[in-house]
Amino acid sequence: MYVRWVVRRHKNLLSADTIFYDAYLVESYRDEKGAPRQRTICYLGNIRKIGDQFPTIERELFLLRAERILDSIAELSDSDRNEAMEALRQKVPPLTREEVLAAFTENLRWYRRWWEQHGGSPSDEELLALVQLARGRVGPL
Repeated sequence: MYVRWVVRRHKNLLSADTIFYDAYLVESYRDEKGAPRQRTICYLGNIRKIGDQFPTIERELFLLRAERILDSIAELSDSDRNEAMEALRQKVPPLTREEVLAAFTENLRWYRRWWEQHGGSPSDEELLALVQLARGRVGPL
């Protein structure tokens, strides 16, 4: 099994420097005459590349969706599942620690602005409880 990438360019290349990548899980086999053939097992999703980069959050969402799709295929071996995920990560790199910290900080800024516009904000204790909840430590909010 392998991942096949289908590349589509944006319809208006002058206004959008965007390329779309569609990922498919494909299986090689031989037909009844012994000729090599390929069959599509499933569609794993798509991601766009703007300029020379895949947007940060889109990379993470793409990999999460693809992993869930692969996990849903009961007849897929763990080895094939892992190889497919590794092939996807070769093309679409997972987030780095720095990217996650930057996204987390920006999300906190967004929430702070939202709270300010809608009156009030959580207390320090409520924020700490949210962080602990995110870490899997359940406590009162």
